[in-house]
Parts: sequence; structure tokens; C-alpha cells
Amino acid sequence: MTATHARSRLAALIAVLLGCLPLLLSRPVSASTTPEVLQAVHTDVLHTTYDGSSLQLRTRIGTGDVRDADPAGLIFNLEDRGAARLEVPDAPAFAFLGTPGATVWIAPESQDPELIWPGWDTEAIPAGMLKDDLVDLTLLSAEGPGAVEVFFNYDAFTGAVPRLFSSVDPAYRTLRQAVGRHVHANWSFGALGTYKLTFQATATTTAGAPVTSGPVEYTFVVGPYEPPTTPPTTPPTTPPTTPPTSPPTTPPTSPPTTPPGTPTPPVTPPTTLPTASPTSSRPACVSAVLSVGHVDVAARTVGDRLRFQVKDGTRGTTVWRDPGTVAFQVRPAADEVVPAAAAYRFLGAAGATIWQIPQTQAEDLLWAGWNTESVDYSTLAGPVRWSLDKVVGPGKLAVYQFDQFGAPLISFDSGKTLPQSITLAEPTHAHGNWAFTQLGLYKLTFTYSATTKTGRHLSDTATLPVVVGTDLAALCPGAPIPTTAPPTTHTPTTPTTPTTPTQTTGTPTAAPTTKPTQARPSAPNLSPTSSPRPTLKPCVTTQTPTSSNTSPRTSTSAAPRTATPSTTTLTSGHADYAVRIENGALTSRLKDGTKGGDPVWRDPASVTVRLGSAAGTTVPGGAFSFLGAAGTQIWQIPQTQKDGVVWLGWNTEELTAAQVYGGGVDWRLDKVTGPGRVAVFEFDSFGQPKVIFNSGDGLPDTYRIPLGTHAHGNWAFTKAGTYRVTFTHSATFAAGKQSADTATLTFVVGPSGGARSVDTASTGTGSTGSTGSTGSTGSTGSAGGDCKLAMTGGSVGVWWIGAAAVFAVLGVVLLVASRRRTR
Repeated sequence: MTATHARSRLAALIAVLLGCLPLLLSRPVSASTTPEVLQAVHTDVLHTTYDGSSLQLRTRIGTGDVRDADPAGLIFNLEDRGAARLEVPDAPAFAFLGTPGATVWIAPESQDPELIWPGWDTEAIPAGMLKDDLVDLTLLSAEGPGAVEVFFNYDAFTGAVPRLFSSVDPAYRTLRQAVGRHVHANWSFGALGTYKLTFQATATTTAGAPVTSGPVEYTFVVGPYEPPTTPPTTPPTTPPTTPPTSPPTTPPTSPPTTPPGTPTPPVTPPTTLPTASPTSSRPACVSAVLSVGHVDVAARTVGDRLRFQVKDGTRGTTVWRDPGTVAFQVRPAADEVVPAAAAYRFLGAAGATIWQIPQTQAEDLLWAGWNTESVDYSTLAGPVRWSLDKVVGPGKLAVYQFDQFGAPLISFDSGKTLPQSITLAEPTHAHGNWAFTQLGLYKLTFTYSATTKTGRHLSDTATLPVVVGTDLAALCPGAPIPTTAPPTTHTPTTPTTPTTPTQTTGTPTAAPTTKPTQARPSAPNLSPTSSPRPTLKPCVTTQTPTSSNTSPRTSTSAAPRTATPSTTTLTSGHADYAVRIENGALTSRLKDGTKGGDPVWRDPASVTVRLGSAAGTTVPGGAFSFLGAAGTQIWQIPQTQKDGVVWLGWNTEELTAAQVYGGGVDWRLDKVTGPGRVAVFEFDSFGQPKVIFNSGDGLPDTYRIPLGTHAHGNWAFTKAGTYRVTFTHSATFAAGKQSADTATLTFVVGPSGGARSVDTASTGTGSTGSTGSTGSTGSTGSAGGDCKLAMTGGSVGVWWIGAAAVFAVLGVVLLVASRRRTR
């Protein structure tokens, strides 16, 4: 090829490329223009950094392996679901949120796994770079359909709500934030819609030069997020053309009995399920009565139909039953007394007896919920509606839940005109109280309905029989009494609330604890007329340590561990009682971030947490009576960070779903040795306590921590002194192997270091013990550690004085001898 030909071809190629350039430039670059939508994730919205020359506001996303992002490419989406929608309480402290009863949407200060968890941080700024180690964060402007308020939880001890940012009150526009901090608060929005919040960070260097980030805009969407781009004309190929006939398998909340991967027989729907229209004839009598365990009144996609069925989990595996073939039984032991509060008049007169399927699981009762998790929402043009059409029976039915203030939130009330319906806008699994006002047989007619994207109406109606009491013969007059299933000796596999308690739109979720303080809802108190049931306690496989003196560690996995003496004392700063995997085993650690920079992972046995006078406060009374009488002195690590007090949280950020089965870790308080009680609790957004652990009402207590959690609560100690608190972390690994680790953390409480400790788990006799141990009940020997005799200020005793004198003489003799040897 000649040079002339080469130049000609090159010129032609350049001409073609230049001709295509306008086409290339005109093509949308969707990857760079489509914003990233953050939902149900931890994010530090105002991630503040300073590198010595530039002060910046960015956003930090995730837990564990975090990443930075430009706020301009993000949408912070607070979905209208679960506990996000709240009513303003009738309390003067919350008047800044609006009139009592008004609806607000709140991203809460405490992490809710269903909602976005926004905060801010200055952790990346080293101390000594800015004047007074302070940064000013300022809300410059706020545009949106409602008011925006950012505030800390109600402080029941002061009666105040600390406000931080406000879109309507100029007095709350700037927050002076210390460096090295990581903070969360409640973000409240007065209406659904899109908000544009513009923040700016400013500071002064140690040399006196002002620095600023400049205005940075953040976009919040409250409610459903609608992408601004036109949806593709070709429907997505993700949903199958024909929905599967069996529901997707949801991971159980309890550990598997066999390792994952072991083949299990498929669950086949009963052969009695009709294939004709929903109006086809039903069997003359039911074949099973469900009286104990977990069931759901559920909707399910079967082929191109929406089916109303009962999801029966009472036997440990899921069986889908036709409502006409099964009945519910509400046992006589489910009796309750209607509270005196006026809000409960829909149940009847104060003091009247009702029979109730409870919202929280009770060991010896049916636990009924509603469920649309097996509905293919991708084919629907809107929500699923669940309606109560008709109630035939001797009394009334009411289905209701508790909101965050302990007030009833009614879904159905047959004392009013029927039908009544609720909207389930997304896959839902929820539980509530089912209250019946009279004994006898009820027939409840429900309908599930929806509309497809093609405009086709789907619905299925069926009648569910419910026997309240013992008269099962009423189900089948003149026929044999149907057998009950399961047997009465059945024990629920997991005495907990669901791991994913997605609630009806506008219904707050319950606190994510696996240990309710009682088998019935705790607020308000519905006192049973029969004898109270014992508090549900989970079965444990790890032995309780035999002695608190030696800072015991036990593990079901043989992970090497080096015992270290108590050498580190924490008096302030941020730390977490955390869990991670070391050498293939679950390991409890104290994640020490009190010094800034990279955290130090410490053995809890080597750490003492010191609480001085800055942690002192008094019990406010009321809902906090579990801490003692009003005005009683206590010492407390607060849920929000406080100068001079260790800010202790809990953490599962180091674990992933690929490592741990079931989505979480069980954290158990096994034992407390000390002069008083220990309680760990959180506040809801409006200051009501949600108790996690309480050594005053019996141990062990267990709390389920979802994976990827970093949370803080209040740690309260009722008396000064030294406490040794024993915890166990346990989980099931993805391969089916169970692993657990037990460790003891020491707290020294009070201005003077406190008195010597007593064992609150013992019988209270104050026995001094022997060289042995009484196991989990407490009174251990004194060898090598803290004895269990309280210091009362009384006589020491002649024998102890004589022994001390002998040891003193021996010490002098050994000292003189050693000096002679060294000369």
C-alpha cells in the first residue's frame, strides 16, 4: 500500500468518526445521570471531611465496608412504611412538630431495618486541625411540601426534646459539631413528597483561616420514589410469564435443623384445594383445628389468580390450607380484661372479659397474622386490599395493633358497618390482636383483592371458622369432632416477632426484641383473669460461666484465645460491644474507638468501663419504673453521646449474610454480678422506653440483632459499685454450623469507684461461698477475684485482722531476705 492510499483511508476514517460524533453525543448516558436511591440503609448524609486545605460535605453509605458518594447523585428515600408514619403526641415538648394527632414521617434516631437510617459524622477529621476541634453544620435552605425538623429523642430525665435543625424556625439552623463524632437523630418531614435541603459546613483552622464547604444540596423523597426518566417500553424480563405455583421460601427465624444444601421434600399444597372459581362448594366440615403456633391469613399468587389461603406454620413447615378446611381455636386461657382507658371502649366496657389472639407470640396460644409475601406484586397496578366482609357469631371481632405510644390502632371492628378494608401496598407480614367479646363459634368472611397492570380485577373470598373456647363440636354438628393440630405439647420454634415485621401502611412496627417482658403486649397492660404465664425464655446451648471471677470465655467453636488481664479502662468516647468471626468462630469483642483513628478490637475480659459523676442522673418515674422509684439515683450511659461518658453501643457490621444464616445474631445477657440491677433500653422517637435487657426481672434475656447493625441504647446501673456483666453472642453459620461466644465485661460505677459487688443472680442471702461455684445462680468462690460479700461497714473480725498481720510480717521477712541476696 502506498503512502497516498494510507493517507486517503485515514482521512476517510476520520470523516466517518466526525460524522458519528453528533450521534454519540446525543445518546443518553443513563449510568451517569440516573441517581442512586438509598432505602433501608445506613448513611451519614453529612459526611464532613477536611484534608488540611479543603473542607467538604459528602455522603458516606453502608456499614462495615463503607463508601463515599457525591450527594448530587443520591436520593435519600424515606419510604411510607412500617414505623415511619407517626402521629404527633399530645405533649407540649413535641409542639414544634405540629398539632397533636397530625401525621409526620420520621427516619428514627435508632436503627429500623426497614427504613433509611440517616446521620452525620466528623470522624474523618483528626483532632488539632481546626480551631477548638469544631465544625458548624448549617441548614441554609429547605424546599418541600412540609416542615423539616431534626431532633434528638425526648429526654425523659429533663422533659425536653433537643432540636437541631428546623426548616421553619431560624433559631435551629446551625449545629456546632465536635470533630471525631458520628451522630444519629430523628429526621421528621411534615408531608409526603420531595425535599431539597441545602447544608454548608464551616470552620476555622488553627491558624485562624476560615474554611467552608460551600452550599451542598441533598434530595430527600418521603414516600414512593418515581424515577424522572420514562420507563422502558419493553417490560422487564425479571418476573416470569407465569408466577410460580409455590411461594418463595422465606428464611426461617430459627436455625435450620439440617445444614443448608440438604435436600428437603417439596411442600405440596393440599389436594383439597379447589381448582374452580372461588365460589365453588366448600367441604361440609373442617379437617384440622389450629390452636397453638404461627399461622397467617394470607394472599397468594397461584397461576394467574389471587388466592386467599391459610399459611399454616404450626408444625414447623409451611402448609397452604383452604380456609374452608381449617379452623382457628382461641383457647380459654386467652382471656383478657378490657382496660379502663377510653381508647378501648371498642372492645367493650372497662373490666369486661374478652378472648384475644395476641400481637406478640405466647407459648400456649395461636399466633395469627396476615401475609401477602407470596403475592407477585410485579403484575399488579396497585396494592392488595384485605377486607373483612362479614362476621357471624355470638359477639364482636376487633383486629388491632399498638402504636408507639401504646394506643390501639384498629384495622377491623365488626361493631361498625362492614365491609372494612386495609391496604397492603407491598409484600407484608404483620401481626395484631384479634379480640372476641363472647365465647362460641364465629365465621369470619374475608376478601383479598387487587388489580393487574392489564386492568383485570382479582379477588378471592372465603369464610374462616374460629372457635373461641372449647366447644369444637359446634364446627361440625352431628359429625365427629375434628382433630386439633398441632398437639398441645407443641412448642413454637421461635418465641419472637417476625424477623421482617413489615406492617400495614401507616402502622408502626414493634420493637425488634426477641424477649418480650411478658407474653402479652406490655403497653397498655391487659391483665389476664387467669394465672399469668411465665415469661418466655429462649433455649440456650452454651453453658453459663461457672465463675465470674476469672472473666470466663466459652465458645461452641474451638477458637484460640489469649487471656489478657484487665488493662484498659474506658472513661469517654465511642465503643461498641461487637461480634465478628475470628479463626472460623464467632467472637465477642469490644470495638474501642475512644482514641480516634482505626478502632482497636479488644477482648472484653481486658476492658473496664468506668462511669463517673457525669453519668449520674435520677429516675423520672412513670414508664421508667423498671429502673426504680422516681428520684432514685442511677448511673447511665445515654443513647446519645455525652461528654465525659463512654458511648457504648452494639455492632454486627463485621458479619455478612454470606457468613451468617438467618439474617442476625442472638445477643444474650446471661448474668449480672454487682450491687444493683442493669438495664439496657432504647427510646422510641417520642421517648418511650423499649427494654432490651433487664436483670431485675430474671435472666437470661435475649435480643436479636440484624446483620449490619450499629446501634446505641441506654445502659442503666441502679447502684454504685463494680459490675461484671456476662453476655453471649450466638449464630448459625451459612454452612449450618452453630457458633457462640461468651464473655464478661466489667463496669465500675459511681464517683468513688463503688463498693465491692454482690451477685444479683444469687438467692440474695449474701453467702460468701466456698472455693467452688454454684454455676449460673451466682455465689462463687473468692479465689483470684471479687468475693460476693457486700461491704456493709460493720466489724471486720478478729480472725481477718490476725491473718492480715501474719501476711504483713511474712512480707517484711521476704523483703529483707531479697535485699540481702541482691547485695
